[in-house]
Amino acid sequence: MNDSISTAVKARPATEDPVANRIRTRRLALGWSLKRLSEATGGLAPSFLFNIENSRKVPSEEVAARIAHAIDDTAHEATYRAWARAKSRGRTGRIDHDAMLSAWELLRNPFGEPAAPGVAPAAPVGESRDAGRLRVPVLATASDPGDGVRPIPEQVINTLSLDPLAYGHDAELARERYSRLRRPFAFPLDEEQAKRAGLMGATLAVVTRDEAISPDPNAAYVVRVEGRLEVVRGSAYAGGEVPGSLRNAGLDRTEDLRAATVGRIDHLLPDVRL
Repeated sequence: MNDSISTAVKARPATEDPVANRIRTRRLALGWSLKRLSEATGGLAPSFLFNIENSRKVPSEEVAARIAHAIDDTAHEATYRAWARAKSRGRTGRIDHDAMLSAWELLRNPFGEPAAPGVAPAAPVGESRDAGRLRVPVLATASDPGDGVRPIPEQVINTLSLDPLAYGHDAELARERYSRLRRPFAFPLDEEQAKRAGLMGATLAVVTRDEAISPDPNAAYVVRVEGRLEVVRGSAYAGGEVPGSLRNAGLDRTEDLRAATVGRIDHLLPDVRL
């Protein structure tokens, strides 16, 4: 490389990476160290995460999604996936040009920030079919998914891709609702469990990992009992009736219920398991 080219390369300002910056910003806002983020992402090396935050390493789409879930940014999971897709040539070294174009279109304004003067506006969210979608792993059975970012692959039989645009004029409300879900997953709700909480059975229950700090007595919660998931009314946390199966497992006190709580059932969907 001649001197003029070398000088030009050194003088070129580094391109700001909005997603890498966001990962670091949200981690710091949570008060987390890289070690804490490592634990939340299922054991990714802190050095690897450091290099991702500083644009020195490119994660896979799945790893990018795990990071989004860990820092409670699931509403933008599609953006994280697009970012990873756009920055990586893939294992074969070939570029998927359609994926690249789609990804960079989304990444023009990945988090909906106001456009700077003179900058072309980003494409509307609705123009990218992946933008704003919520991906929810579906468990094959009502088994305890653990406390990781996602259930282990052996438990997952399908993944829901929920599109807020399907709600038409209520798309923005759906998008806001999806954005509030924390590490969601879905599991099959049978008639017996549904009856306990006055819900419709033979459906998929979408669970958000809300802690039962101030439980809604009208809501339904999910607790872990000996490796399986059990449904309980929110009123049980305030002295209401506790199902016999939970009492038999020693979960008859409010503090025991809180400790065993996995999350709250946010809504039900048709059972679309494969």
